[in-house]
Amino acid sequence: MNLFKLYSRDILGLGVVGFFILSILGVIFGTIAFFNYACGNTALAASNVHLALSHIIFVIPALIIGHYINRPAWVAEVDKIKFAREIQ
Repeated sequence: MNLFKLYSRDILGLGVVGFFILSILGVIFGTIAFFNYACGNTALAASNVHLALSHIIFVIPALIIGHYINRPAWVAEVDKIKFAREIQ
Protein backbone atom coordinates (compact mmCIF):
# COMPACT_ATOMS: atom_id res chain seq x y z
CA MET A 1 0.00 0.00 0.00
CA ASN A 2 1.47 3.32 -1.01
CA LEU A 3 0.84 6.65 0.62
CA PHE A 4 -1.81 7.61 -1.95
CA LYS A 5 -3.97 4.64 -0.93
CA LEU A 6 -3.36 5.39 2.72
CA TYR A 7 -4.47 9.00 2.42
CA SER A 8 -7.40 8.11 0.13
CA ARG A 9 -8.53 5.63 2.79
CA ASP A 10 -8.41 8.41 5.38
CA ILE A 11 -10.39 10.76 3.14
CA LEU A 12 -12.99 8.07 2.48
CA GLY A 13 -13.20 7.55 6.25
CA LEU A 14 -13.99 11.23 6.69
CA GLY A 15 -16.65 10.86 4.01
CA VAL A 16 -18.20 8.00 5.96
CA VAL A 17 -18.36 10.20 9.05
CA GLY A 18 -20.04 12.96 7.02
CA PHE A 19 -22.59 10.54 5.57
CA PHE A 20 -23.45 9.22 9.03
CA ILE A 21 -23.89 12.77 10.32
CA LEU A 22 -26.31 13.47 7.47
CA SER A 23 -28.25 10.29 8.21
CA ILE A 24 -28.50 11.22 11.91
CA LEU A 25 -29.84 14.58 10.76
CA GLY A 26 -32.50 12.62 8.86
CA VAL A 27 -33.49 10.81 12.05
CA ILE A 28 -33.79 14.17 13.80
CA PHE A 29 -36.00 15.51 11.00
CA GLY A 30 -38.14 12.36 11.28
CA THR A 31 -38.59 12.89 15.00
CA ILE A 32 -39.57 16.51 14.43
CA ALA A 33 -42.01 15.38 11.74
CA PHE A 34 -43.59 12.92 14.17
CA PHE A 35 -44.07 15.62 16.79
CA ASN A 36 -45.49 18.02 14.20
CA TYR A 37 -47.92 15.35 13.02
CA ALA A 38 -48.93 14.56 16.60
CA CYS A 39 -49.63 18.25 17.21
CA GLY A 40 -51.80 18.46 14.10
CA ASN A 41 -49.50 20.52 11.90
CA THR A 42 -49.59 18.18 8.88
CA ALA A 43 -48.14 20.65 6.36
CA LEU A 44 -44.97 21.11 8.38
CA ALA A 45 -44.89 17.38 9.13
CA ALA A 46 -44.97 16.56 5.42
CA SER A 47 -42.10 18.94 4.77
CA ASN A 48 -40.03 17.40 7.56
CA VAL A 49 -40.79 13.86 6.36
CA HIS A 50 -39.46 14.81 2.94
CA LEU A 51 -36.27 16.17 4.54
CA ALA A 52 -35.96 13.08 6.73
CA LEU A 53 -36.23 10.66 3.83
CA SER A 54 -33.76 12.61 1.73
CA HIS A 55 -31.21 12.54 4.56
CA ILE A 56 -31.71 8.97 5.79
CA ILE A 57 -30.74 7.73 2.32
CA PHE A 58 -27.15 8.77 3.12
CA VAL A 59 -26.72 5.76 5.40
CA ILE A 60 -26.48 3.46 2.34
CA PRO A 61 -23.30 4.96 0.81
CA ALA A 62 -21.79 5.25 4.30
CA LEU A 63 -22.21 1.52 4.87
CA ILE A 64 -20.88 0.64 1.41
CA ILE A 65 -17.79 2.85 1.73
CA GLY A 66 -17.23 1.69 5.31
CA HIS A 67 -17.29 -1.92 4.17
CA TYR A 68 -14.90 -1.07 1.31
CA ILE A 69 -12.24 0.67 3.41
CA ASN A 70 -12.26 -1.91 6.22
CA ARG A 71 -10.96 -4.79 4.16
CA PRO A 72 -8.66 -6.97 6.28
CA ALA A 73 -5.76 -6.61 3.83
CA TRP A 74 -5.94 -2.80 3.97
CA VAL A 75 -6.19 -2.74 7.76
CA ALA A 76 -3.14 -5.03 8.08
CA GLU A 77 -1.11 -2.90 5.67
CA VAL A 78 -2.02 0.30 7.52
CA ASP A 79 -0.90 -1.32 10.78
CA LYS A 80 2.41 -2.27 9.13
CA ILE A 81 2.96 1.29 7.91
CA LYS A 82 2.18 2.74 11.34
CA PHE A 83 4.49 0.22 13.02
CA ALA A 84 7.28 1.04 10.55
CA ARG A 85 6.88 4.75 11.29
CA GLU A 86 7.08 4.10 15.05
CA ILE A 87 10.33 2.18 14.67
CA GLN A 88 11.99 5.01 12.73
